[in-house]
Amino acid sequence: MANEEEIPIVWTRNQRTGEYRFPKTHVDGVVGIDDYVENTVKDNMPDIPDIPEIEFNDTGWIEYDVNAPMQKNTQFMTSDYNGFVCAYRIINLLGVETFYIRFNMRNITSGAVVNLPSDLILNAQSFTLRTGTARLPVQVSIKANGTMTFYPNGSDSGWSTADYVYQEISFLNN
Repeated sequence: MANEEEIPIVWTRNQRTGEYRFPKTHVDGVVGIDDYVENTVKDNMPDIPDIPEIEFNDTGWIEYDVNAPMQKNTQFMTSDYNGFVCAYRIINLLGVETFYIRFNMRNITSGAVVNLPSDLILNAQSFTLRTGTARLPVQVSIKANGTMTFYPNGSDSGWSTADYVYQEISFLNN
């Protein structure tokens, strides 16, 4: 080590016991310190297992289409609301798959169908969606083949083209 300054080792002697000691030293002045530390760590540390890579996958939001006469992405789309669009997303974290789906549509008729890809969900799902304040919730059923059917409440007559659903739903998909 060409440019390193040599560090002197200073010894003192205890007048009562006659023992020599280092009252002040530097790590480079202690002979064998590297081996001592390495062996002490090896002997006293438990084996730490390798940390597995975290399993994660996210499709991102994928928009879906609706069939006429339904219209999509009609509600809360101004900058004041920053509304979301009709889309779905699948997130898999550590083997747990969560399916998210967003609804933003109007002019829904009973029995109206939207077709999602057939390999998205494993089991049929059923839930209700929020509507405008003047309407009862809309029942939605998604079959494992991706067929999504809408059923406005039968006792809630008079649905107009202005009535809508707006909501995000999520469920475990495995």
